Amino acid sequence: MSGLLALLLAILLGLGLALWGLHSTGSRGRGRLLAARFAAHSLPHARQRTTSRVAQRSPEASLLRLPEPLERRLSRLFGWEPERLDQYPIAPTLVVLLAAAPAALGAAYLTTMFGPKAWLLTPVVWVMVARWFFTSVHRKRAAALYKQLPDALGMVVRAVRAGIPVVEALRTIGREVPDPTGAEFRRLSNKLAIGVPLEDALKRLARRSGLPEYRFFAVALTLQNSAGGNLTETLDNLADVVRKRVATRLRGHALASQARASAYVLSAVPVFAACALLLINPRYVLVLFNDPRGNVVLASALGSLALGLGTMKAIIRRSLS
Repeated sequence: MSGLLALLLAILLGLGLALWGLHSTGSRGRGRLLAARFAAHSLPHARQRTTSRVAQRSPEASLLRLPEPLERRLSRLFGWEPERLDQYPIAPTLVVLLAAAPAALGAAYLTTMFGPKAWLLTPVVWVMVARWFFTSVHRKRAAALYKQLPDALGMVVRAVRAGIPVVEALRTIGREVPDPTGAEFRRLSNKLAIGVPLEDALKRLARRSGLPEYRFFAVALTLQNSAGGNLTETLDNLADVVRKRVATRLRGHALASQARASAYVLSAVPVFAACALLLINPRYVLVLFNDPRGNVVLASALGSLALGLGTMKAIIRRSLS
């Protein structure tokens, strides 16, 4: 069993390194792809020639990449979003491969207690670990975008009141506001620079953020761009509402700090108790590792502890949402 586990980990490591190399190669081709897109938007008569060159050079057309239907199904299964590839610290395919390692290790440990049937849990744990990683990345980025949105809206309002065009105000946000908001608006400015319509660029911005406030911001700018209207008053009201909601959420986090501390303390008590017993009388604790029945008790205890901690965190998060 140990030899099979070592072989599985070696295969996963090799595939991970290969995909890391492919991801690095693909990142070097982004500059050529951006230049090709700019040429396609600025020179319509050269679009066919540019498309053929992109098909030869771009990483999307490489046979080493996943086919688009397969990538779409895998992204739905494991929880990453193809439109947010630049938001992840590493390539999503590499994350998926690395998530298989703890799933395989856990299944290999459970086989000593429950037999070969424990390997059936590997796909479930694999998907859960990958989805947990991508969900945490999305949640942290959405929280940062939400917290920085009032300042960005206030900057747009001040710029419009000063007579600066809306497009230039959006570029100013990309230069002045820290990431991740600055990065999103720089991406928006780059799309506007290569000829993408403002409405389409704003829709992509709202879709990438995943926040309803960004969708309202996109609708307000689109309506003002097509039909006119008092944009400053609308954005000022939106900024005020978001600012109040951020303050309310921060107060909620402060009030829930006692519940979070209780959850952490209750989760840490069994660990400290086990360490204390290990120092006082090691035989009491080593039975959990040396005896098969102790392994079952240890696995059940760890599973119950993880389930309880996850339940408490879910209740706290739902009460603050």
